[in-house]
Order: sequence, then structure tokens, then C-alpha cells
Amino acid sequence: MLDTLPLELLNMILSNVSSESVLGVESGLIQLSSKITSHRDLKQICEVCTRLWDCATPHLYRCLVFTAANSSFAELTAAVKAIPTRYAKYIRELELRIPIHHRACAHCWCCDELWSVEDDASVPEELLCDYFEGIDDERTYGEFLDDQLRSFRWNLGQCIPDITLSSNEFSLLRKQRKIESLIIHTDIYCDHGVGSVDLVQFPDLRSLSWKGLNKYSDFECLKDCIRAHGNQLVSLTLDLVDWYRAKDIWTDEFRRQSDEAMPDNFLVQRIMNPKAEDEKMILQSLKYLDLSAISFEIAAIDMPVLFNTESLRTLKLRKCIGSLKWLELVSSSGKLTELKSFELVLTNCGPINTMKTICNFIERAPKLEILCLMLRRPINWESLINTICRCSSLTRLVMHGLADEGNQILGGEDHKASQLQILQARSLCKLLHIRATGKAMVSMYYSNIRDPSFPPLEIYKFAKWAFSADGLPNLTVLAWGDFSHEGHYSEHNDLLCRCGTGYRRLNPSDISLWDLVNDNMDMLAACPFAEFTDLSIDDFM
Repeated sequence: MLDTLPLELLNMILSNVSSESVLGVESGLIQLSSKITSHRDLKQICEVCTRLWDCATPHLYRCLVFTAANSSFAELTAAVKAIPTRYAKYIRELELRIPIHHRACAHCWCCDELWSVEDDASVPEELLCDYFEGIDDERTYGEFLDDQLRSFRWNLGQCIPDITLSSNEFSLLRKQRKIESLIIHTDIYCDHGVGSVDLVQFPDLRSLSWKGLNKYSDFECLKDCIRAHGNQLVSLTLDLVDWYRAKDIWTDEFRRQSDEAMPDNFLVQRIMNPKAEDEKMILQSLKYLDLSAISFEIAAIDMPVLFNTESLRTLKLRKCIGSLKWLELVSSSGKLTELKSFELVLTNCGPINTMKTICNFIERAPKLEILCLMLRRPINWESLINTICRCSSLTRLVMHGLADEGNQILGGEDHKASQLQILQARSLCKLLHIRATGKAMVSMYYSNIRDPSFPPLEIYKFAKWAFSADGLPNLTVLAWGDFSHEGHYSEHNDLLCRCGTGYRRLNPSDISLWDLVNDNMDMLAACPFAEFTDLSIDDFM
């Protein structure tokens, strides 16, 4: 039937199929893995007839993700060589990635062979040259075009070689000025002389995600980007990992280069607002904002205006100093926000009025659909749940209450039934996640030396209530554990589903239930407690 449709209509249909071709290397063999059904569907369409092949192939190769099972750039080079060069002209989105639990960084104490800073800069540089030029040399007959890419993702957690994003003539992306989206995930321990980055060279940039920026040059690059492209940025993600470390690095270099007075908050006052003192910067197009390990102290009053908070659709604040002050300022303005998604992670004990501040902010977001909270105890759950029940548009809820750091397992499952009793009125709840921090689950496993697929008995008591007639009537899946960081702790987690009047574990044949879990994985992964720099291969059994 598809092969009879007009070409224009067929292209419209195929363009709405999300495709992500993932190429990896395992045991020396190149493998093309279809991670999502839509990509598999596109491959099947290509096999029907020549006409559909010609139409579907550009969509099939539009987004390519090159991944390896370990920190070997040679494997990534081999992966790209597996792509027939005649398809290079279709590539619009390109990602280099290594799964978090396979990464080897300069700071990984658990690795037998560590890359020195010099190794991180030089050896991969030659391989990456081969990597990119493999689709840009004479073999492609010029088919890899200038300004072809729209998205580039460095998702390796390692230092960026100078040839990748720098502004010099050897930069591999120097001819890709139409890039609209950049994701940079680097190592916070990279040497100051490694990995020059220039974002100004991408005039169409709309989305920027940078995790691990720490060098003085990184912040200068960000400042230049905000000055040049700030008004057009729609999405911004920044993760400094360690605020105090980043502050010290910037301060030391600033003192060496300048006699000016030291700013109270370097990031807000010198980097995010690089204009003259009487001309405030406003990121007027911003709709998505995700900030981690950043301080708003001294400068909190500038935050709502700088980030155009009233117009944001998504706001995520993780382990940011002074977050509550920002929320207070927004609430006290008396204006409603357009927020549809809000995530807040507070790992330090807050003031007595913490919950009041959070509830007031939630009430200023009448369109809120997703709410994810991780708060340090004590927590006024009754006040929070009463506020949540008044959010008529809410469809997803994550509440993670941290006990003291010596006991990071969510305790008191026997009390959660009474806490959640009021949610029976929200009978549409299908997926409920009871959080536990990964590190605590690992410690529990090794200390008890038992099968980690069996969580504490308290969770079974809670599951018995949740799936009973007195519990949540439409609950389909109960998730227990830590699903953050690409499922790093997945072997310690547990997924339970309804079975008659009781419950059981999910099995591989429960396709619809797995679809429910996978469709909501972003919710399950929300509010991570551990930093990605703290993850260890010892977390696996």
C-alpha cells in the first residue's frame, strides 16, 4: 500500500518516524543494532521495493549514533567505516557515545590503565581525524556536504580533542555552520590546555547542553556564545558537577589575567550576563532550562529575568545553591508561569519554610504536567500532597525523600500507604516509582551477600497494599530502585506488576508493560542522587 502513495505524501509519513541508527562494535565485529521499533520499521520498508528504498534511505541514515562498548576511539573509527560512503550525504544528526558504565576517564580510580591528560588529547585526536575524514574524503565524491549537519553530540564523558570544536582551520566541524543543536559531555578533570571549544562559529545554534565544563576557557567560550546567540537559544543545559571546584579554577585564572574586582557570582555576573552593567541580558527565547551544580547566591534576584522564567516550559534545578530564593522571587511576583515540567533536587537541609516555598511555586504553575522532587528530610508530605492534588493537569509525579547519608534507602515503606491514600482520588495513576539511591542498593547487596533482585521486605508490604482493592485502583507497574544514568544500577532494581489480586515481577513477555516503563524512563531517571563522576564499574554484580 505504501508504494502506491505519492512521493510527497510518503516523505511526510516517513519524516514523522523517529529513526536513530546505532552502530556499535562488539568483540571486533561491527554490528548495526536497532534500538527502537521505528528504525526497524524503516529498514523493513527499504526491503519492500526500489521505490520505497529510495524514499526511506535518507530517513534511515538521518540520525547516526556511533557507540562502543569501552573507551576505545579505534572502535568508533571502525564503526564509522562500516557506513557505506554513498549514504554520508543523508546524515543530519551525528553522535559519538560510550555508555556511562563503560567510560574510562582520567579520574577513574578503578581502571587498570588510565589515560593521562596527554593521551586523552593526542591519541584520540588522530583517530577522530580518521573518523570524520572517513566520510569527508575523496571516496565520498563530495557527498558529505558543507553545512549538512544539524546536530552534533559528544557524549563520551572525555576530553574534547582540539580538532573537534575549535575555530582553527583544522576543526572537523568548521564547515558545518548550520548546526542547531550541540550536546557536549566532557570530563571535569581535563587539563586547561586541552579541548579548545568555539560555539560562536555556529550562528544557527538553538540548543546547547554542556556537562562537565570546568576550565576557564570553557566559561569564556560559554560567555561568547551567550553574547552572540543568547537571544535565540531555546534550550540550555549546564552542569558544572562541582560548583566550588569550578569557581576556584575560574577565580585563579581571572586573577592572573585581570586587575578588576572579583564578582560575587562569576557565572551569573560575568558569564551568563556578559553585557554592560546597565544593559541586562535576557534569554528571551528560552523554553527549556536545566541547571546542575550552579550557585545563585548573591545573584538570585537576577535569575527570573535572565532566564525568562515566566515563559519557560521546562525547569530543572539539581543541587543548585540558592534555588529556593529563586523560587521565592518567582512566586512573590504574583504572576503565573507557563511551566509544564519542573524538577528540583535539594540534597542539603533547607530552612523550615522549604516546603512552603516549593508549594507556593507549584501553585504558580497551573499548567504543570510533570513534577519531580528530591528533598532532604524532614519533609511535610501532607502539605506537598495536598498541593499536588490541586494540580489538575499533573500526569507524572516523582517524590524522593532523602534520609541521612548513612541510610540512603527510602525507608518507612509501611507508612507510604497512608501518605499516598489521598492519591486514590487520582485513580489514573498507572506507574509508581519508589526511589532508592543506587549506592545504597549496592552497599546493601554486598553487605547482605544475597540476590539483589529481592529488595527490602518493606517494599513488598507496600506493593501488597498498592495493588490491593484499598490501594491505587489503576496502578499497572510499581518500580523500585534507581533508574538514573542510563540504567547504571538496573541490575539492582525491581519492577512489579498487577497479577489478579496481588502482584508479580515483570517478565520479558510483558510487552505492553515494558512499553509503559520505557515510555516513562525519563521520569524514572529524574532526580539522580549520584553524580556521573561517582559511578563505578564495582556497582555491577
